[in-house]
Amino acid sequence: MLTTRDIQSHLQEIYGVEVSPALISTVTDAVEQDVKAWQSRPLEGVYPIVYLDAIRVKVRTNNQVINKAIYLAIGITMEGV
Repeated sequence: MLTTRDIQSHLQEIYGVEVSPALISTVTDAVEQDVKAWQSRPLEGVYPIVYLDAIRVKVRTNNQVINKAIYLAIGITMEGV
């Protein structure tokens, strides 16, 4: 899990913007319930089409840059959603 300071650092590094820890906390608090509800929603019993993919990204951790895989799975329901 990313800390508020981690998010602040990433936003500065990637977008060149400074965001206060208070703003980051406000935003994450505002979406936290929606994220938890989405993560715990019931899944369909059948997904006739499933797409699987991965992308490798470089991640800095413990003063080292390592490769990590980000996996993605997308299931299409019988209704096409």
